[in-house]
Amino acid sequence: MPKISVCIPVYNGEAYLAQTIRSVLDQTYSDFELVIIDNASTDSTVSIVRSFDDSRIRLIQNETNVGMVGNWNNCLRCGTCEYMQLLCADDLLTPDNFQKKVEILEDYPEVGMVFSGSHVVNENNKVVMNRRPFRSSCLWDGKKLARRSFRNHNYNAEPSNVMFRKATSLKVGSFDPDLWFTLDWNYWLRMCAISKVYYINEYLYSFRISTTSETAQLLKTVGRIFDDDKLFVDKCYRELD
Repeated sequence: MPKISVCIPVYNGEAYLAQTIRSVLDQTYSDFELVIIDNASTDSTVSIVRSFDDSRIRLIQNETNVGMVGNWNNCLRCGTCEYMQLLCADDLLTPDNFQKKVEILEDYPEVGMVFSGSHVVNENNKVVMNRRPFRSSCLWDGKKLARRSFRNHNYNAEPSNVMFRKATSLKVGSFDPDLWFTLDWNYWLRMCAISKVYYINEYLYSFRISTTSETAQLLKTVGRIFDDDKLFVDKCYRELD
């Protein structure tokens, strides 16, 4: 069995999916499986996946669309390796991403998740923002980081920025189906609450902002975001108390 399950949940991701897949296949650390779970796309997503001739790729097609949260939870179920990496279908990884994160997880068995600094890029891959939440690489007590994050913002950033242990994920459970815009932040806080966390002070991933991304679609529904934020605060306050 490979060391890492890299899971890409995708719905109508034809615009950038090939670039995202290539950023996985070009990793200097090659001991991984790439599980792509298509959520009943109506564009050329499946054809793009099938155009890659690599035995590490496994395509799963949902018969019906199960929603974003449902497909993220499919990824948690289908990824069976020791380490897990969720990757949004329009984000990009640096070639040494896996190598550096696996080194941390191997060196620090008490660490349940590892994340890094990141770039924000536009539709043309131009960097429009750099994000480094801390000044140096550091090992965190998970509960302290969770409380600090809850008071301030999501230090771990998007799903694509985090590699975590399958064992830690099994203890935490699924992404919360009641949440929507903040479901990844909630998940990281729950994971922080039961393990130590390591931050790598390097830019190892790029989060894409585009008009076609799921994030862009979410931002169009401001009222729903406010409702989601209120539910997030209530849930996390109880879980971190």
